[in-house]
Amino acid sequence: MSFAARGADGSCVFLETGGASIHCGIHRAAGQDVLPVACRMFPRVALHDARGWTITLSHFCPTAASLLFEEDGPVHICEAPPALTDVGPLEGLDATDAIPPLLREGVLMDLDSFSEWESGAVRVLTAPDASPYTALARLELITDELTEWTPDAGELCEHVRSAFLSAAPAVACATTRESRAVQRWLAAHLFGNWIAYQGRGLRTIVRYLRTCLDVFTVELSRDGNTLDAIRRSDYLIVHESDSQQLAAAIDALVRRSSTRS
Repeated sequence: MSFAARGADGSCVFLETGGASIHCGIHRAAGQDVLPVACRMFPRVALHDARGWTITLSHFCPTAASLLFEEDGPVHICEAPPALTDVGPLEGLDATDAIPPLLREGVLMDLDSFSEWESGAVRVLTAPDASPYTALARLELITDELTEWTPDAGELCEHVRSAFLSAAPAVACATTRESRAVQRWLAAHLFGNWIAYQGRGLRTIVRYLRTCLDVFTVELSRDGNTLDAIRRSDYLIVHESDSQQLAAAIDALVRRSSTRS
């Protein structure tokens, strides 16, 4: 295992600063293709499954975090632009030979149904008249209903679609630019997340989002700065945590909760 050399302040020794500019010395001298994988991929978080590559971002990156505050229409899943994909070979969680995500323990989803749930969940999380907390609570209710599906209820994909269409709306509330940014941040954690393959069902994914929101709430209490709280939260969740261990811990919480109920 190799480690990048760091200066006394913890920063990379190849970081060049001058005036208001900060540059990578490796990138300046030899270009992007020779960057270490971690540097070349940052802030991308990539998943490769039978559908292809999906890419979301670590919002520890200040540029990625600031994009959450831009409001230019509804949030939706889209084709990745070249700026995100043209960075050499993509690396991330390889789930190309894995079974599809689980609906619940012992019940597989098909990828079309999972994609339908993912798209519906992004819409719920970014609803314009909801708070991060009410939007997530609504997704929890929809997902709890979905996980009770059995084959005699019809096609799973249609059942997923109907569940989102028929669900009661979240309690309408006043929102702010900051709260809407947090909603987009939660949606970014849902899309293309590794927990879908490392966990044991949709409830684990939703409980992971609840964990993300809990971490953010604690970080926000430190200084009240939403952008910085998002950045610190992603540093802890994306860069300091082992996603497989996190999935296992959340699975255990979900199982205990299901047993109590």
